[in-house]
Amino acid sequence: MHKRIDADGAVVLRRPLTTTAKKRGHQGPAELLHPAPSRSGLTLAAERFFLAFLPPVLLIVLVVARYVVGTRLGFDYKPLWEASRHVLHGASPYPPPHAWALHDEQQFVYPPVAALLAAPLAAFPFGVAAALLAVVEVVATGLTLGVLGVRDWRCYGVTFLWYPVLQNMLIGSITSLLALGLAVAWRYRDERRVTTFVAAALVATKVFLWPLLFWLAATRRGLAAARALAVALAGVGLCWALIGFAGFTSYPRLLDQLSRLEQWKSYSAVAFGLVLGLSTGEARALAIVAGTIALFGVVVVGRRRREAADADRRAFVLAIAAAFLFSPIVWTHYLALLVVPIAITRRTLTPLWFVPLAMWATPGQSEGHAWQIVLGLSVWVVVLAASWRPAWPLFLFRRRTAALSLS
Repeated sequence: MHKRIDADGAVVLRRPLTTTAKKRGHQGPAELLHPAPSRSGLTLAAERFFLAFLPPVLLIVLVVARYVVGTRLGFDYKPLWEASRHVLHGASPYPPPHAWALHDEQQFVYPPVAALLAAPLAAFPFGVAAALLAVVEVVATGLTLGVLGVRDWRCYGVTFLWYPVLQNMLIGSITSLLALGLAVAWRYRDERRVTTFVAAALVATKVFLWPLLFWLAATRRGLAAARALAVALAGVGLCWALIGFAGFTSYPRLLDQLSRLEQWKSYSAVAFGLVLGLSTGEARALAIVAGTIALFGVVVVGRRRREAADADRRAFVLAIAAAFLFSPIVWTHYLALLVVPIAITRRTLTPLWFVPLAMWATPGQSEGHAWQIVLGLSVWVVVLAASWRPAWPLFLFRRRTAALSLS
């Protein structure tokens, strides 16, 4: 018997040619005896099931389940949809800066730019607008990977299995759009016009991304950073002028009140400090110190951009880390932003792509439970740390061991 591996990975056994067949110049017919899939064939089948078939099926099941239980799509989008309608009519979209007005998490707390940018969808009934936004989020996630040069289809599949990404689509948050903005800002970082307007839109829409401006300034793109800041401030001012600056003076108090009400049940550094037994002030101070260290790292690493090839990337990852550290609230869907640092450093499937899957163990809010806060915080810390320094000592040790074993 002669054994060979066919194109599908199956083991094919051939009988030896008979003397008669050899004399006639014919090869004997290939007789398949008990074909067994090879290890590579089983791996490919598993990849196709878990990373190609399962993600769309899971998304459809989750959407249908929400409608069955009466939850529907767009829990987070509802305040934004209503705010867009208010802004178009020149009315204030903001609630009073008091705890009683923020108890059900259904209030608009973004800068007014977000309401204006979302205005086109506000022309539709809420149910239609929420479904359209979910489609936009799916497309935005795919575009984010494409913009960053990811061509491995398996990376797309595992990303659509992340609970933060799926939750973002289901509740109608804008995190996937922010991730796309970060991807564009990185991809076209040396194109001043693109970077200026993209960075301005990101900061004006979601204030906690302001460390992105530090990254631009630290990597000798100070003019782009200054222009982005000016455009962001002008955009916010113009949008507030459209509603007669209603809620302008009370907006800082609104954010502070919101943070005090909800920071304890998120996955932020502040929540971690509260778990350690610190007071609210001490927990916030801990987060500020950690964020400041990350910003200092952005400046130090960014100034070495011309000397070190990867300094730009490291400074960018540190800027994202600073945004997470400074934010008193880090919801589950915030972790959908992690697709950007992973895709920048790993364009093919590696174990790091699977780390955010751990958030399936703590879906939704942490509700102040220590193990959930530690798990959620560990996910984004591990991803950002690994993206900042892809070659860890343990990995280098394994490579050296493998090299010695081959020599």
